[in-house]
Amino acid sequence: MNATGVWTPPRSAISNNFGALLDRLETKHGIRNLDQAGFEAFLGEAGNGVALLTEEPDASPESWDIAVLFPELLTAAGTGLRAAVLRPADARIVQQRFGVGRLPALLFVRDGGYVGVIEGMHDWAEFVAEVAAQLHKPVTRAPSIGITVTAASAACH
Repeated sequence: MNATGVWTPPRSAISNNFGALLDRLETKHGIRNLDQAGFEAFLGEAGNGVALLTEEPDASPESWDIAVLFPELLTAAGTGLRAAVLRPADARIVQQRFGVGRLPALLFVRDGGYVGVIEGMHDWAEFVAEVAAQLHKPVTRAPSIGITVTAASAACH
């Protein structure tokens, strides 16, 4: 039970170890772990960048898989792509801001602008091809600017 008396399932071992996996991305591969302020700086840097937006593995097991594959995807891209990872709480904020449909996702940026997104896990060859395609797309407007849209009330005319 949590503090409000509602039962919540225990976190799995994978979710409990997810933070350590993300830490290793930084220490072993030089992939920056970013919070919101760090993401803003990352977004504004020159050149191509990709941010791995994660979700808790208990909610989306693909997050673990993509985090493990992320360094290999960067190597396959072979472009000196700037790379970062956002942990779930910060990733959800960026998800809303850029209209990302689901996590985990790879968010591609260039020179302060939005390029595109790859959501979820993919077959290896498809993943590599999609990453390459993102690097050749033009900067465009993000699908969402972070404003929550709600249905209008029937009394509101």
